[in-house]
Amino acid sequence: MPASATPSAQSPAPDALPALGPRFDGETVVITGGTDGVGAELALQLRDRGARVVIIGRSAAKAQGLIARSDAQSTTGSLEARTVDFSLMRSVEQTVDALADDLERIDVLVQAVGVFLSHVEHTREGIELDFAVSYLARFVFLERAAARGLVGPHTRLISLAATAPTTPSFARVEFDDLDAVTARTGFAGHAAAQTANDLLVASAPARYGVAALGYGPGNVRTGILRAQPWWFRTLVGLFPKRDPRAVAAQLVGLLTDPYWSASTPGWAGRKGRFGIALFMADARRQRAAIVASEQLHRRAVSVALGSA
Repeated sequence: MPASATPSAQSPAPDALPALGPRFDGETVVITGGTDGVGAELALQLRDRGARVVIIGRSAAKAQGLIARSDAQSTTGSLEARTVDFSLMRSVEQTVDALADDLERIDVLVQAVGVFLSHVEHTREGIELDFAVSYLARFVFLERAAARGLVGPHTRLISLAATAPTTPSFARVEFDDLDAVTARTGFAGHAAAQTANDLLVASAPARYGVAALGYGPGNVRTGILRAQPWWFRTLVGLFPKRDPRAVAAQLVGLLTDPYWSASTPGWAGRKGRFGIALFMADARRQRAAIVASEQLHRRAVSVALGSA
């Protein structure tokens, strides 16, 4: 698909998935990072369309507040919550195991969890914090969910990142050297996480059997910049910001459009769908990111088990 293509100019792929929506009755939706921002607004909209929505986040208070808000405005579907520390891979694994005990399958998985740090910080498992939360937790969630049979050909995956038709120079990072990967901190760690998320989307149909979509929401009115210095927040504030409700509505539209392929990942942003960035299309680079992720996953879990 050329980068300039629009949904009206496309035709469904030969291996297109069955149409989804406009109602989501009987569908199970899991949203990581679902207690705030775009994830929270999407949870409300999908629950209102009849879905069983499970939000996963760190704050139990935020989750309960969102559930109360949803219960007050919707009489269809359901909304429930799980709490997890996304900085710890063992916590992510345990959360997926708990889901597998409760759910038969995940029909829609939205990976929206992320942070944006300007300082250097590492998790108790020894992983740079931004990379751990914004990317590695998503990888581990998918790995465990696939191993437990929660995701597969029936699953639509949406990954929110800095997805774009072209990859900016600062995000053109490689994953062949694990020492270089672990040495990235601050903005470099965040940029690496965004690139790794798109590479994971590119790999997801072949690796997990899911239909995958990488989505770049752009500048959205959320709390993602809370850890940034005041001058950076001021600078970003000069640019127009999207309302999280509008972003969520676009995601609902993308979930229900006919362009979901079982074998080819899709890509979209504020202006609609586009083709894969050339940097992300490189199979060798995709594989290197997977190998590095597997190594970091094993390293994190071994640290956790050693301290247990």
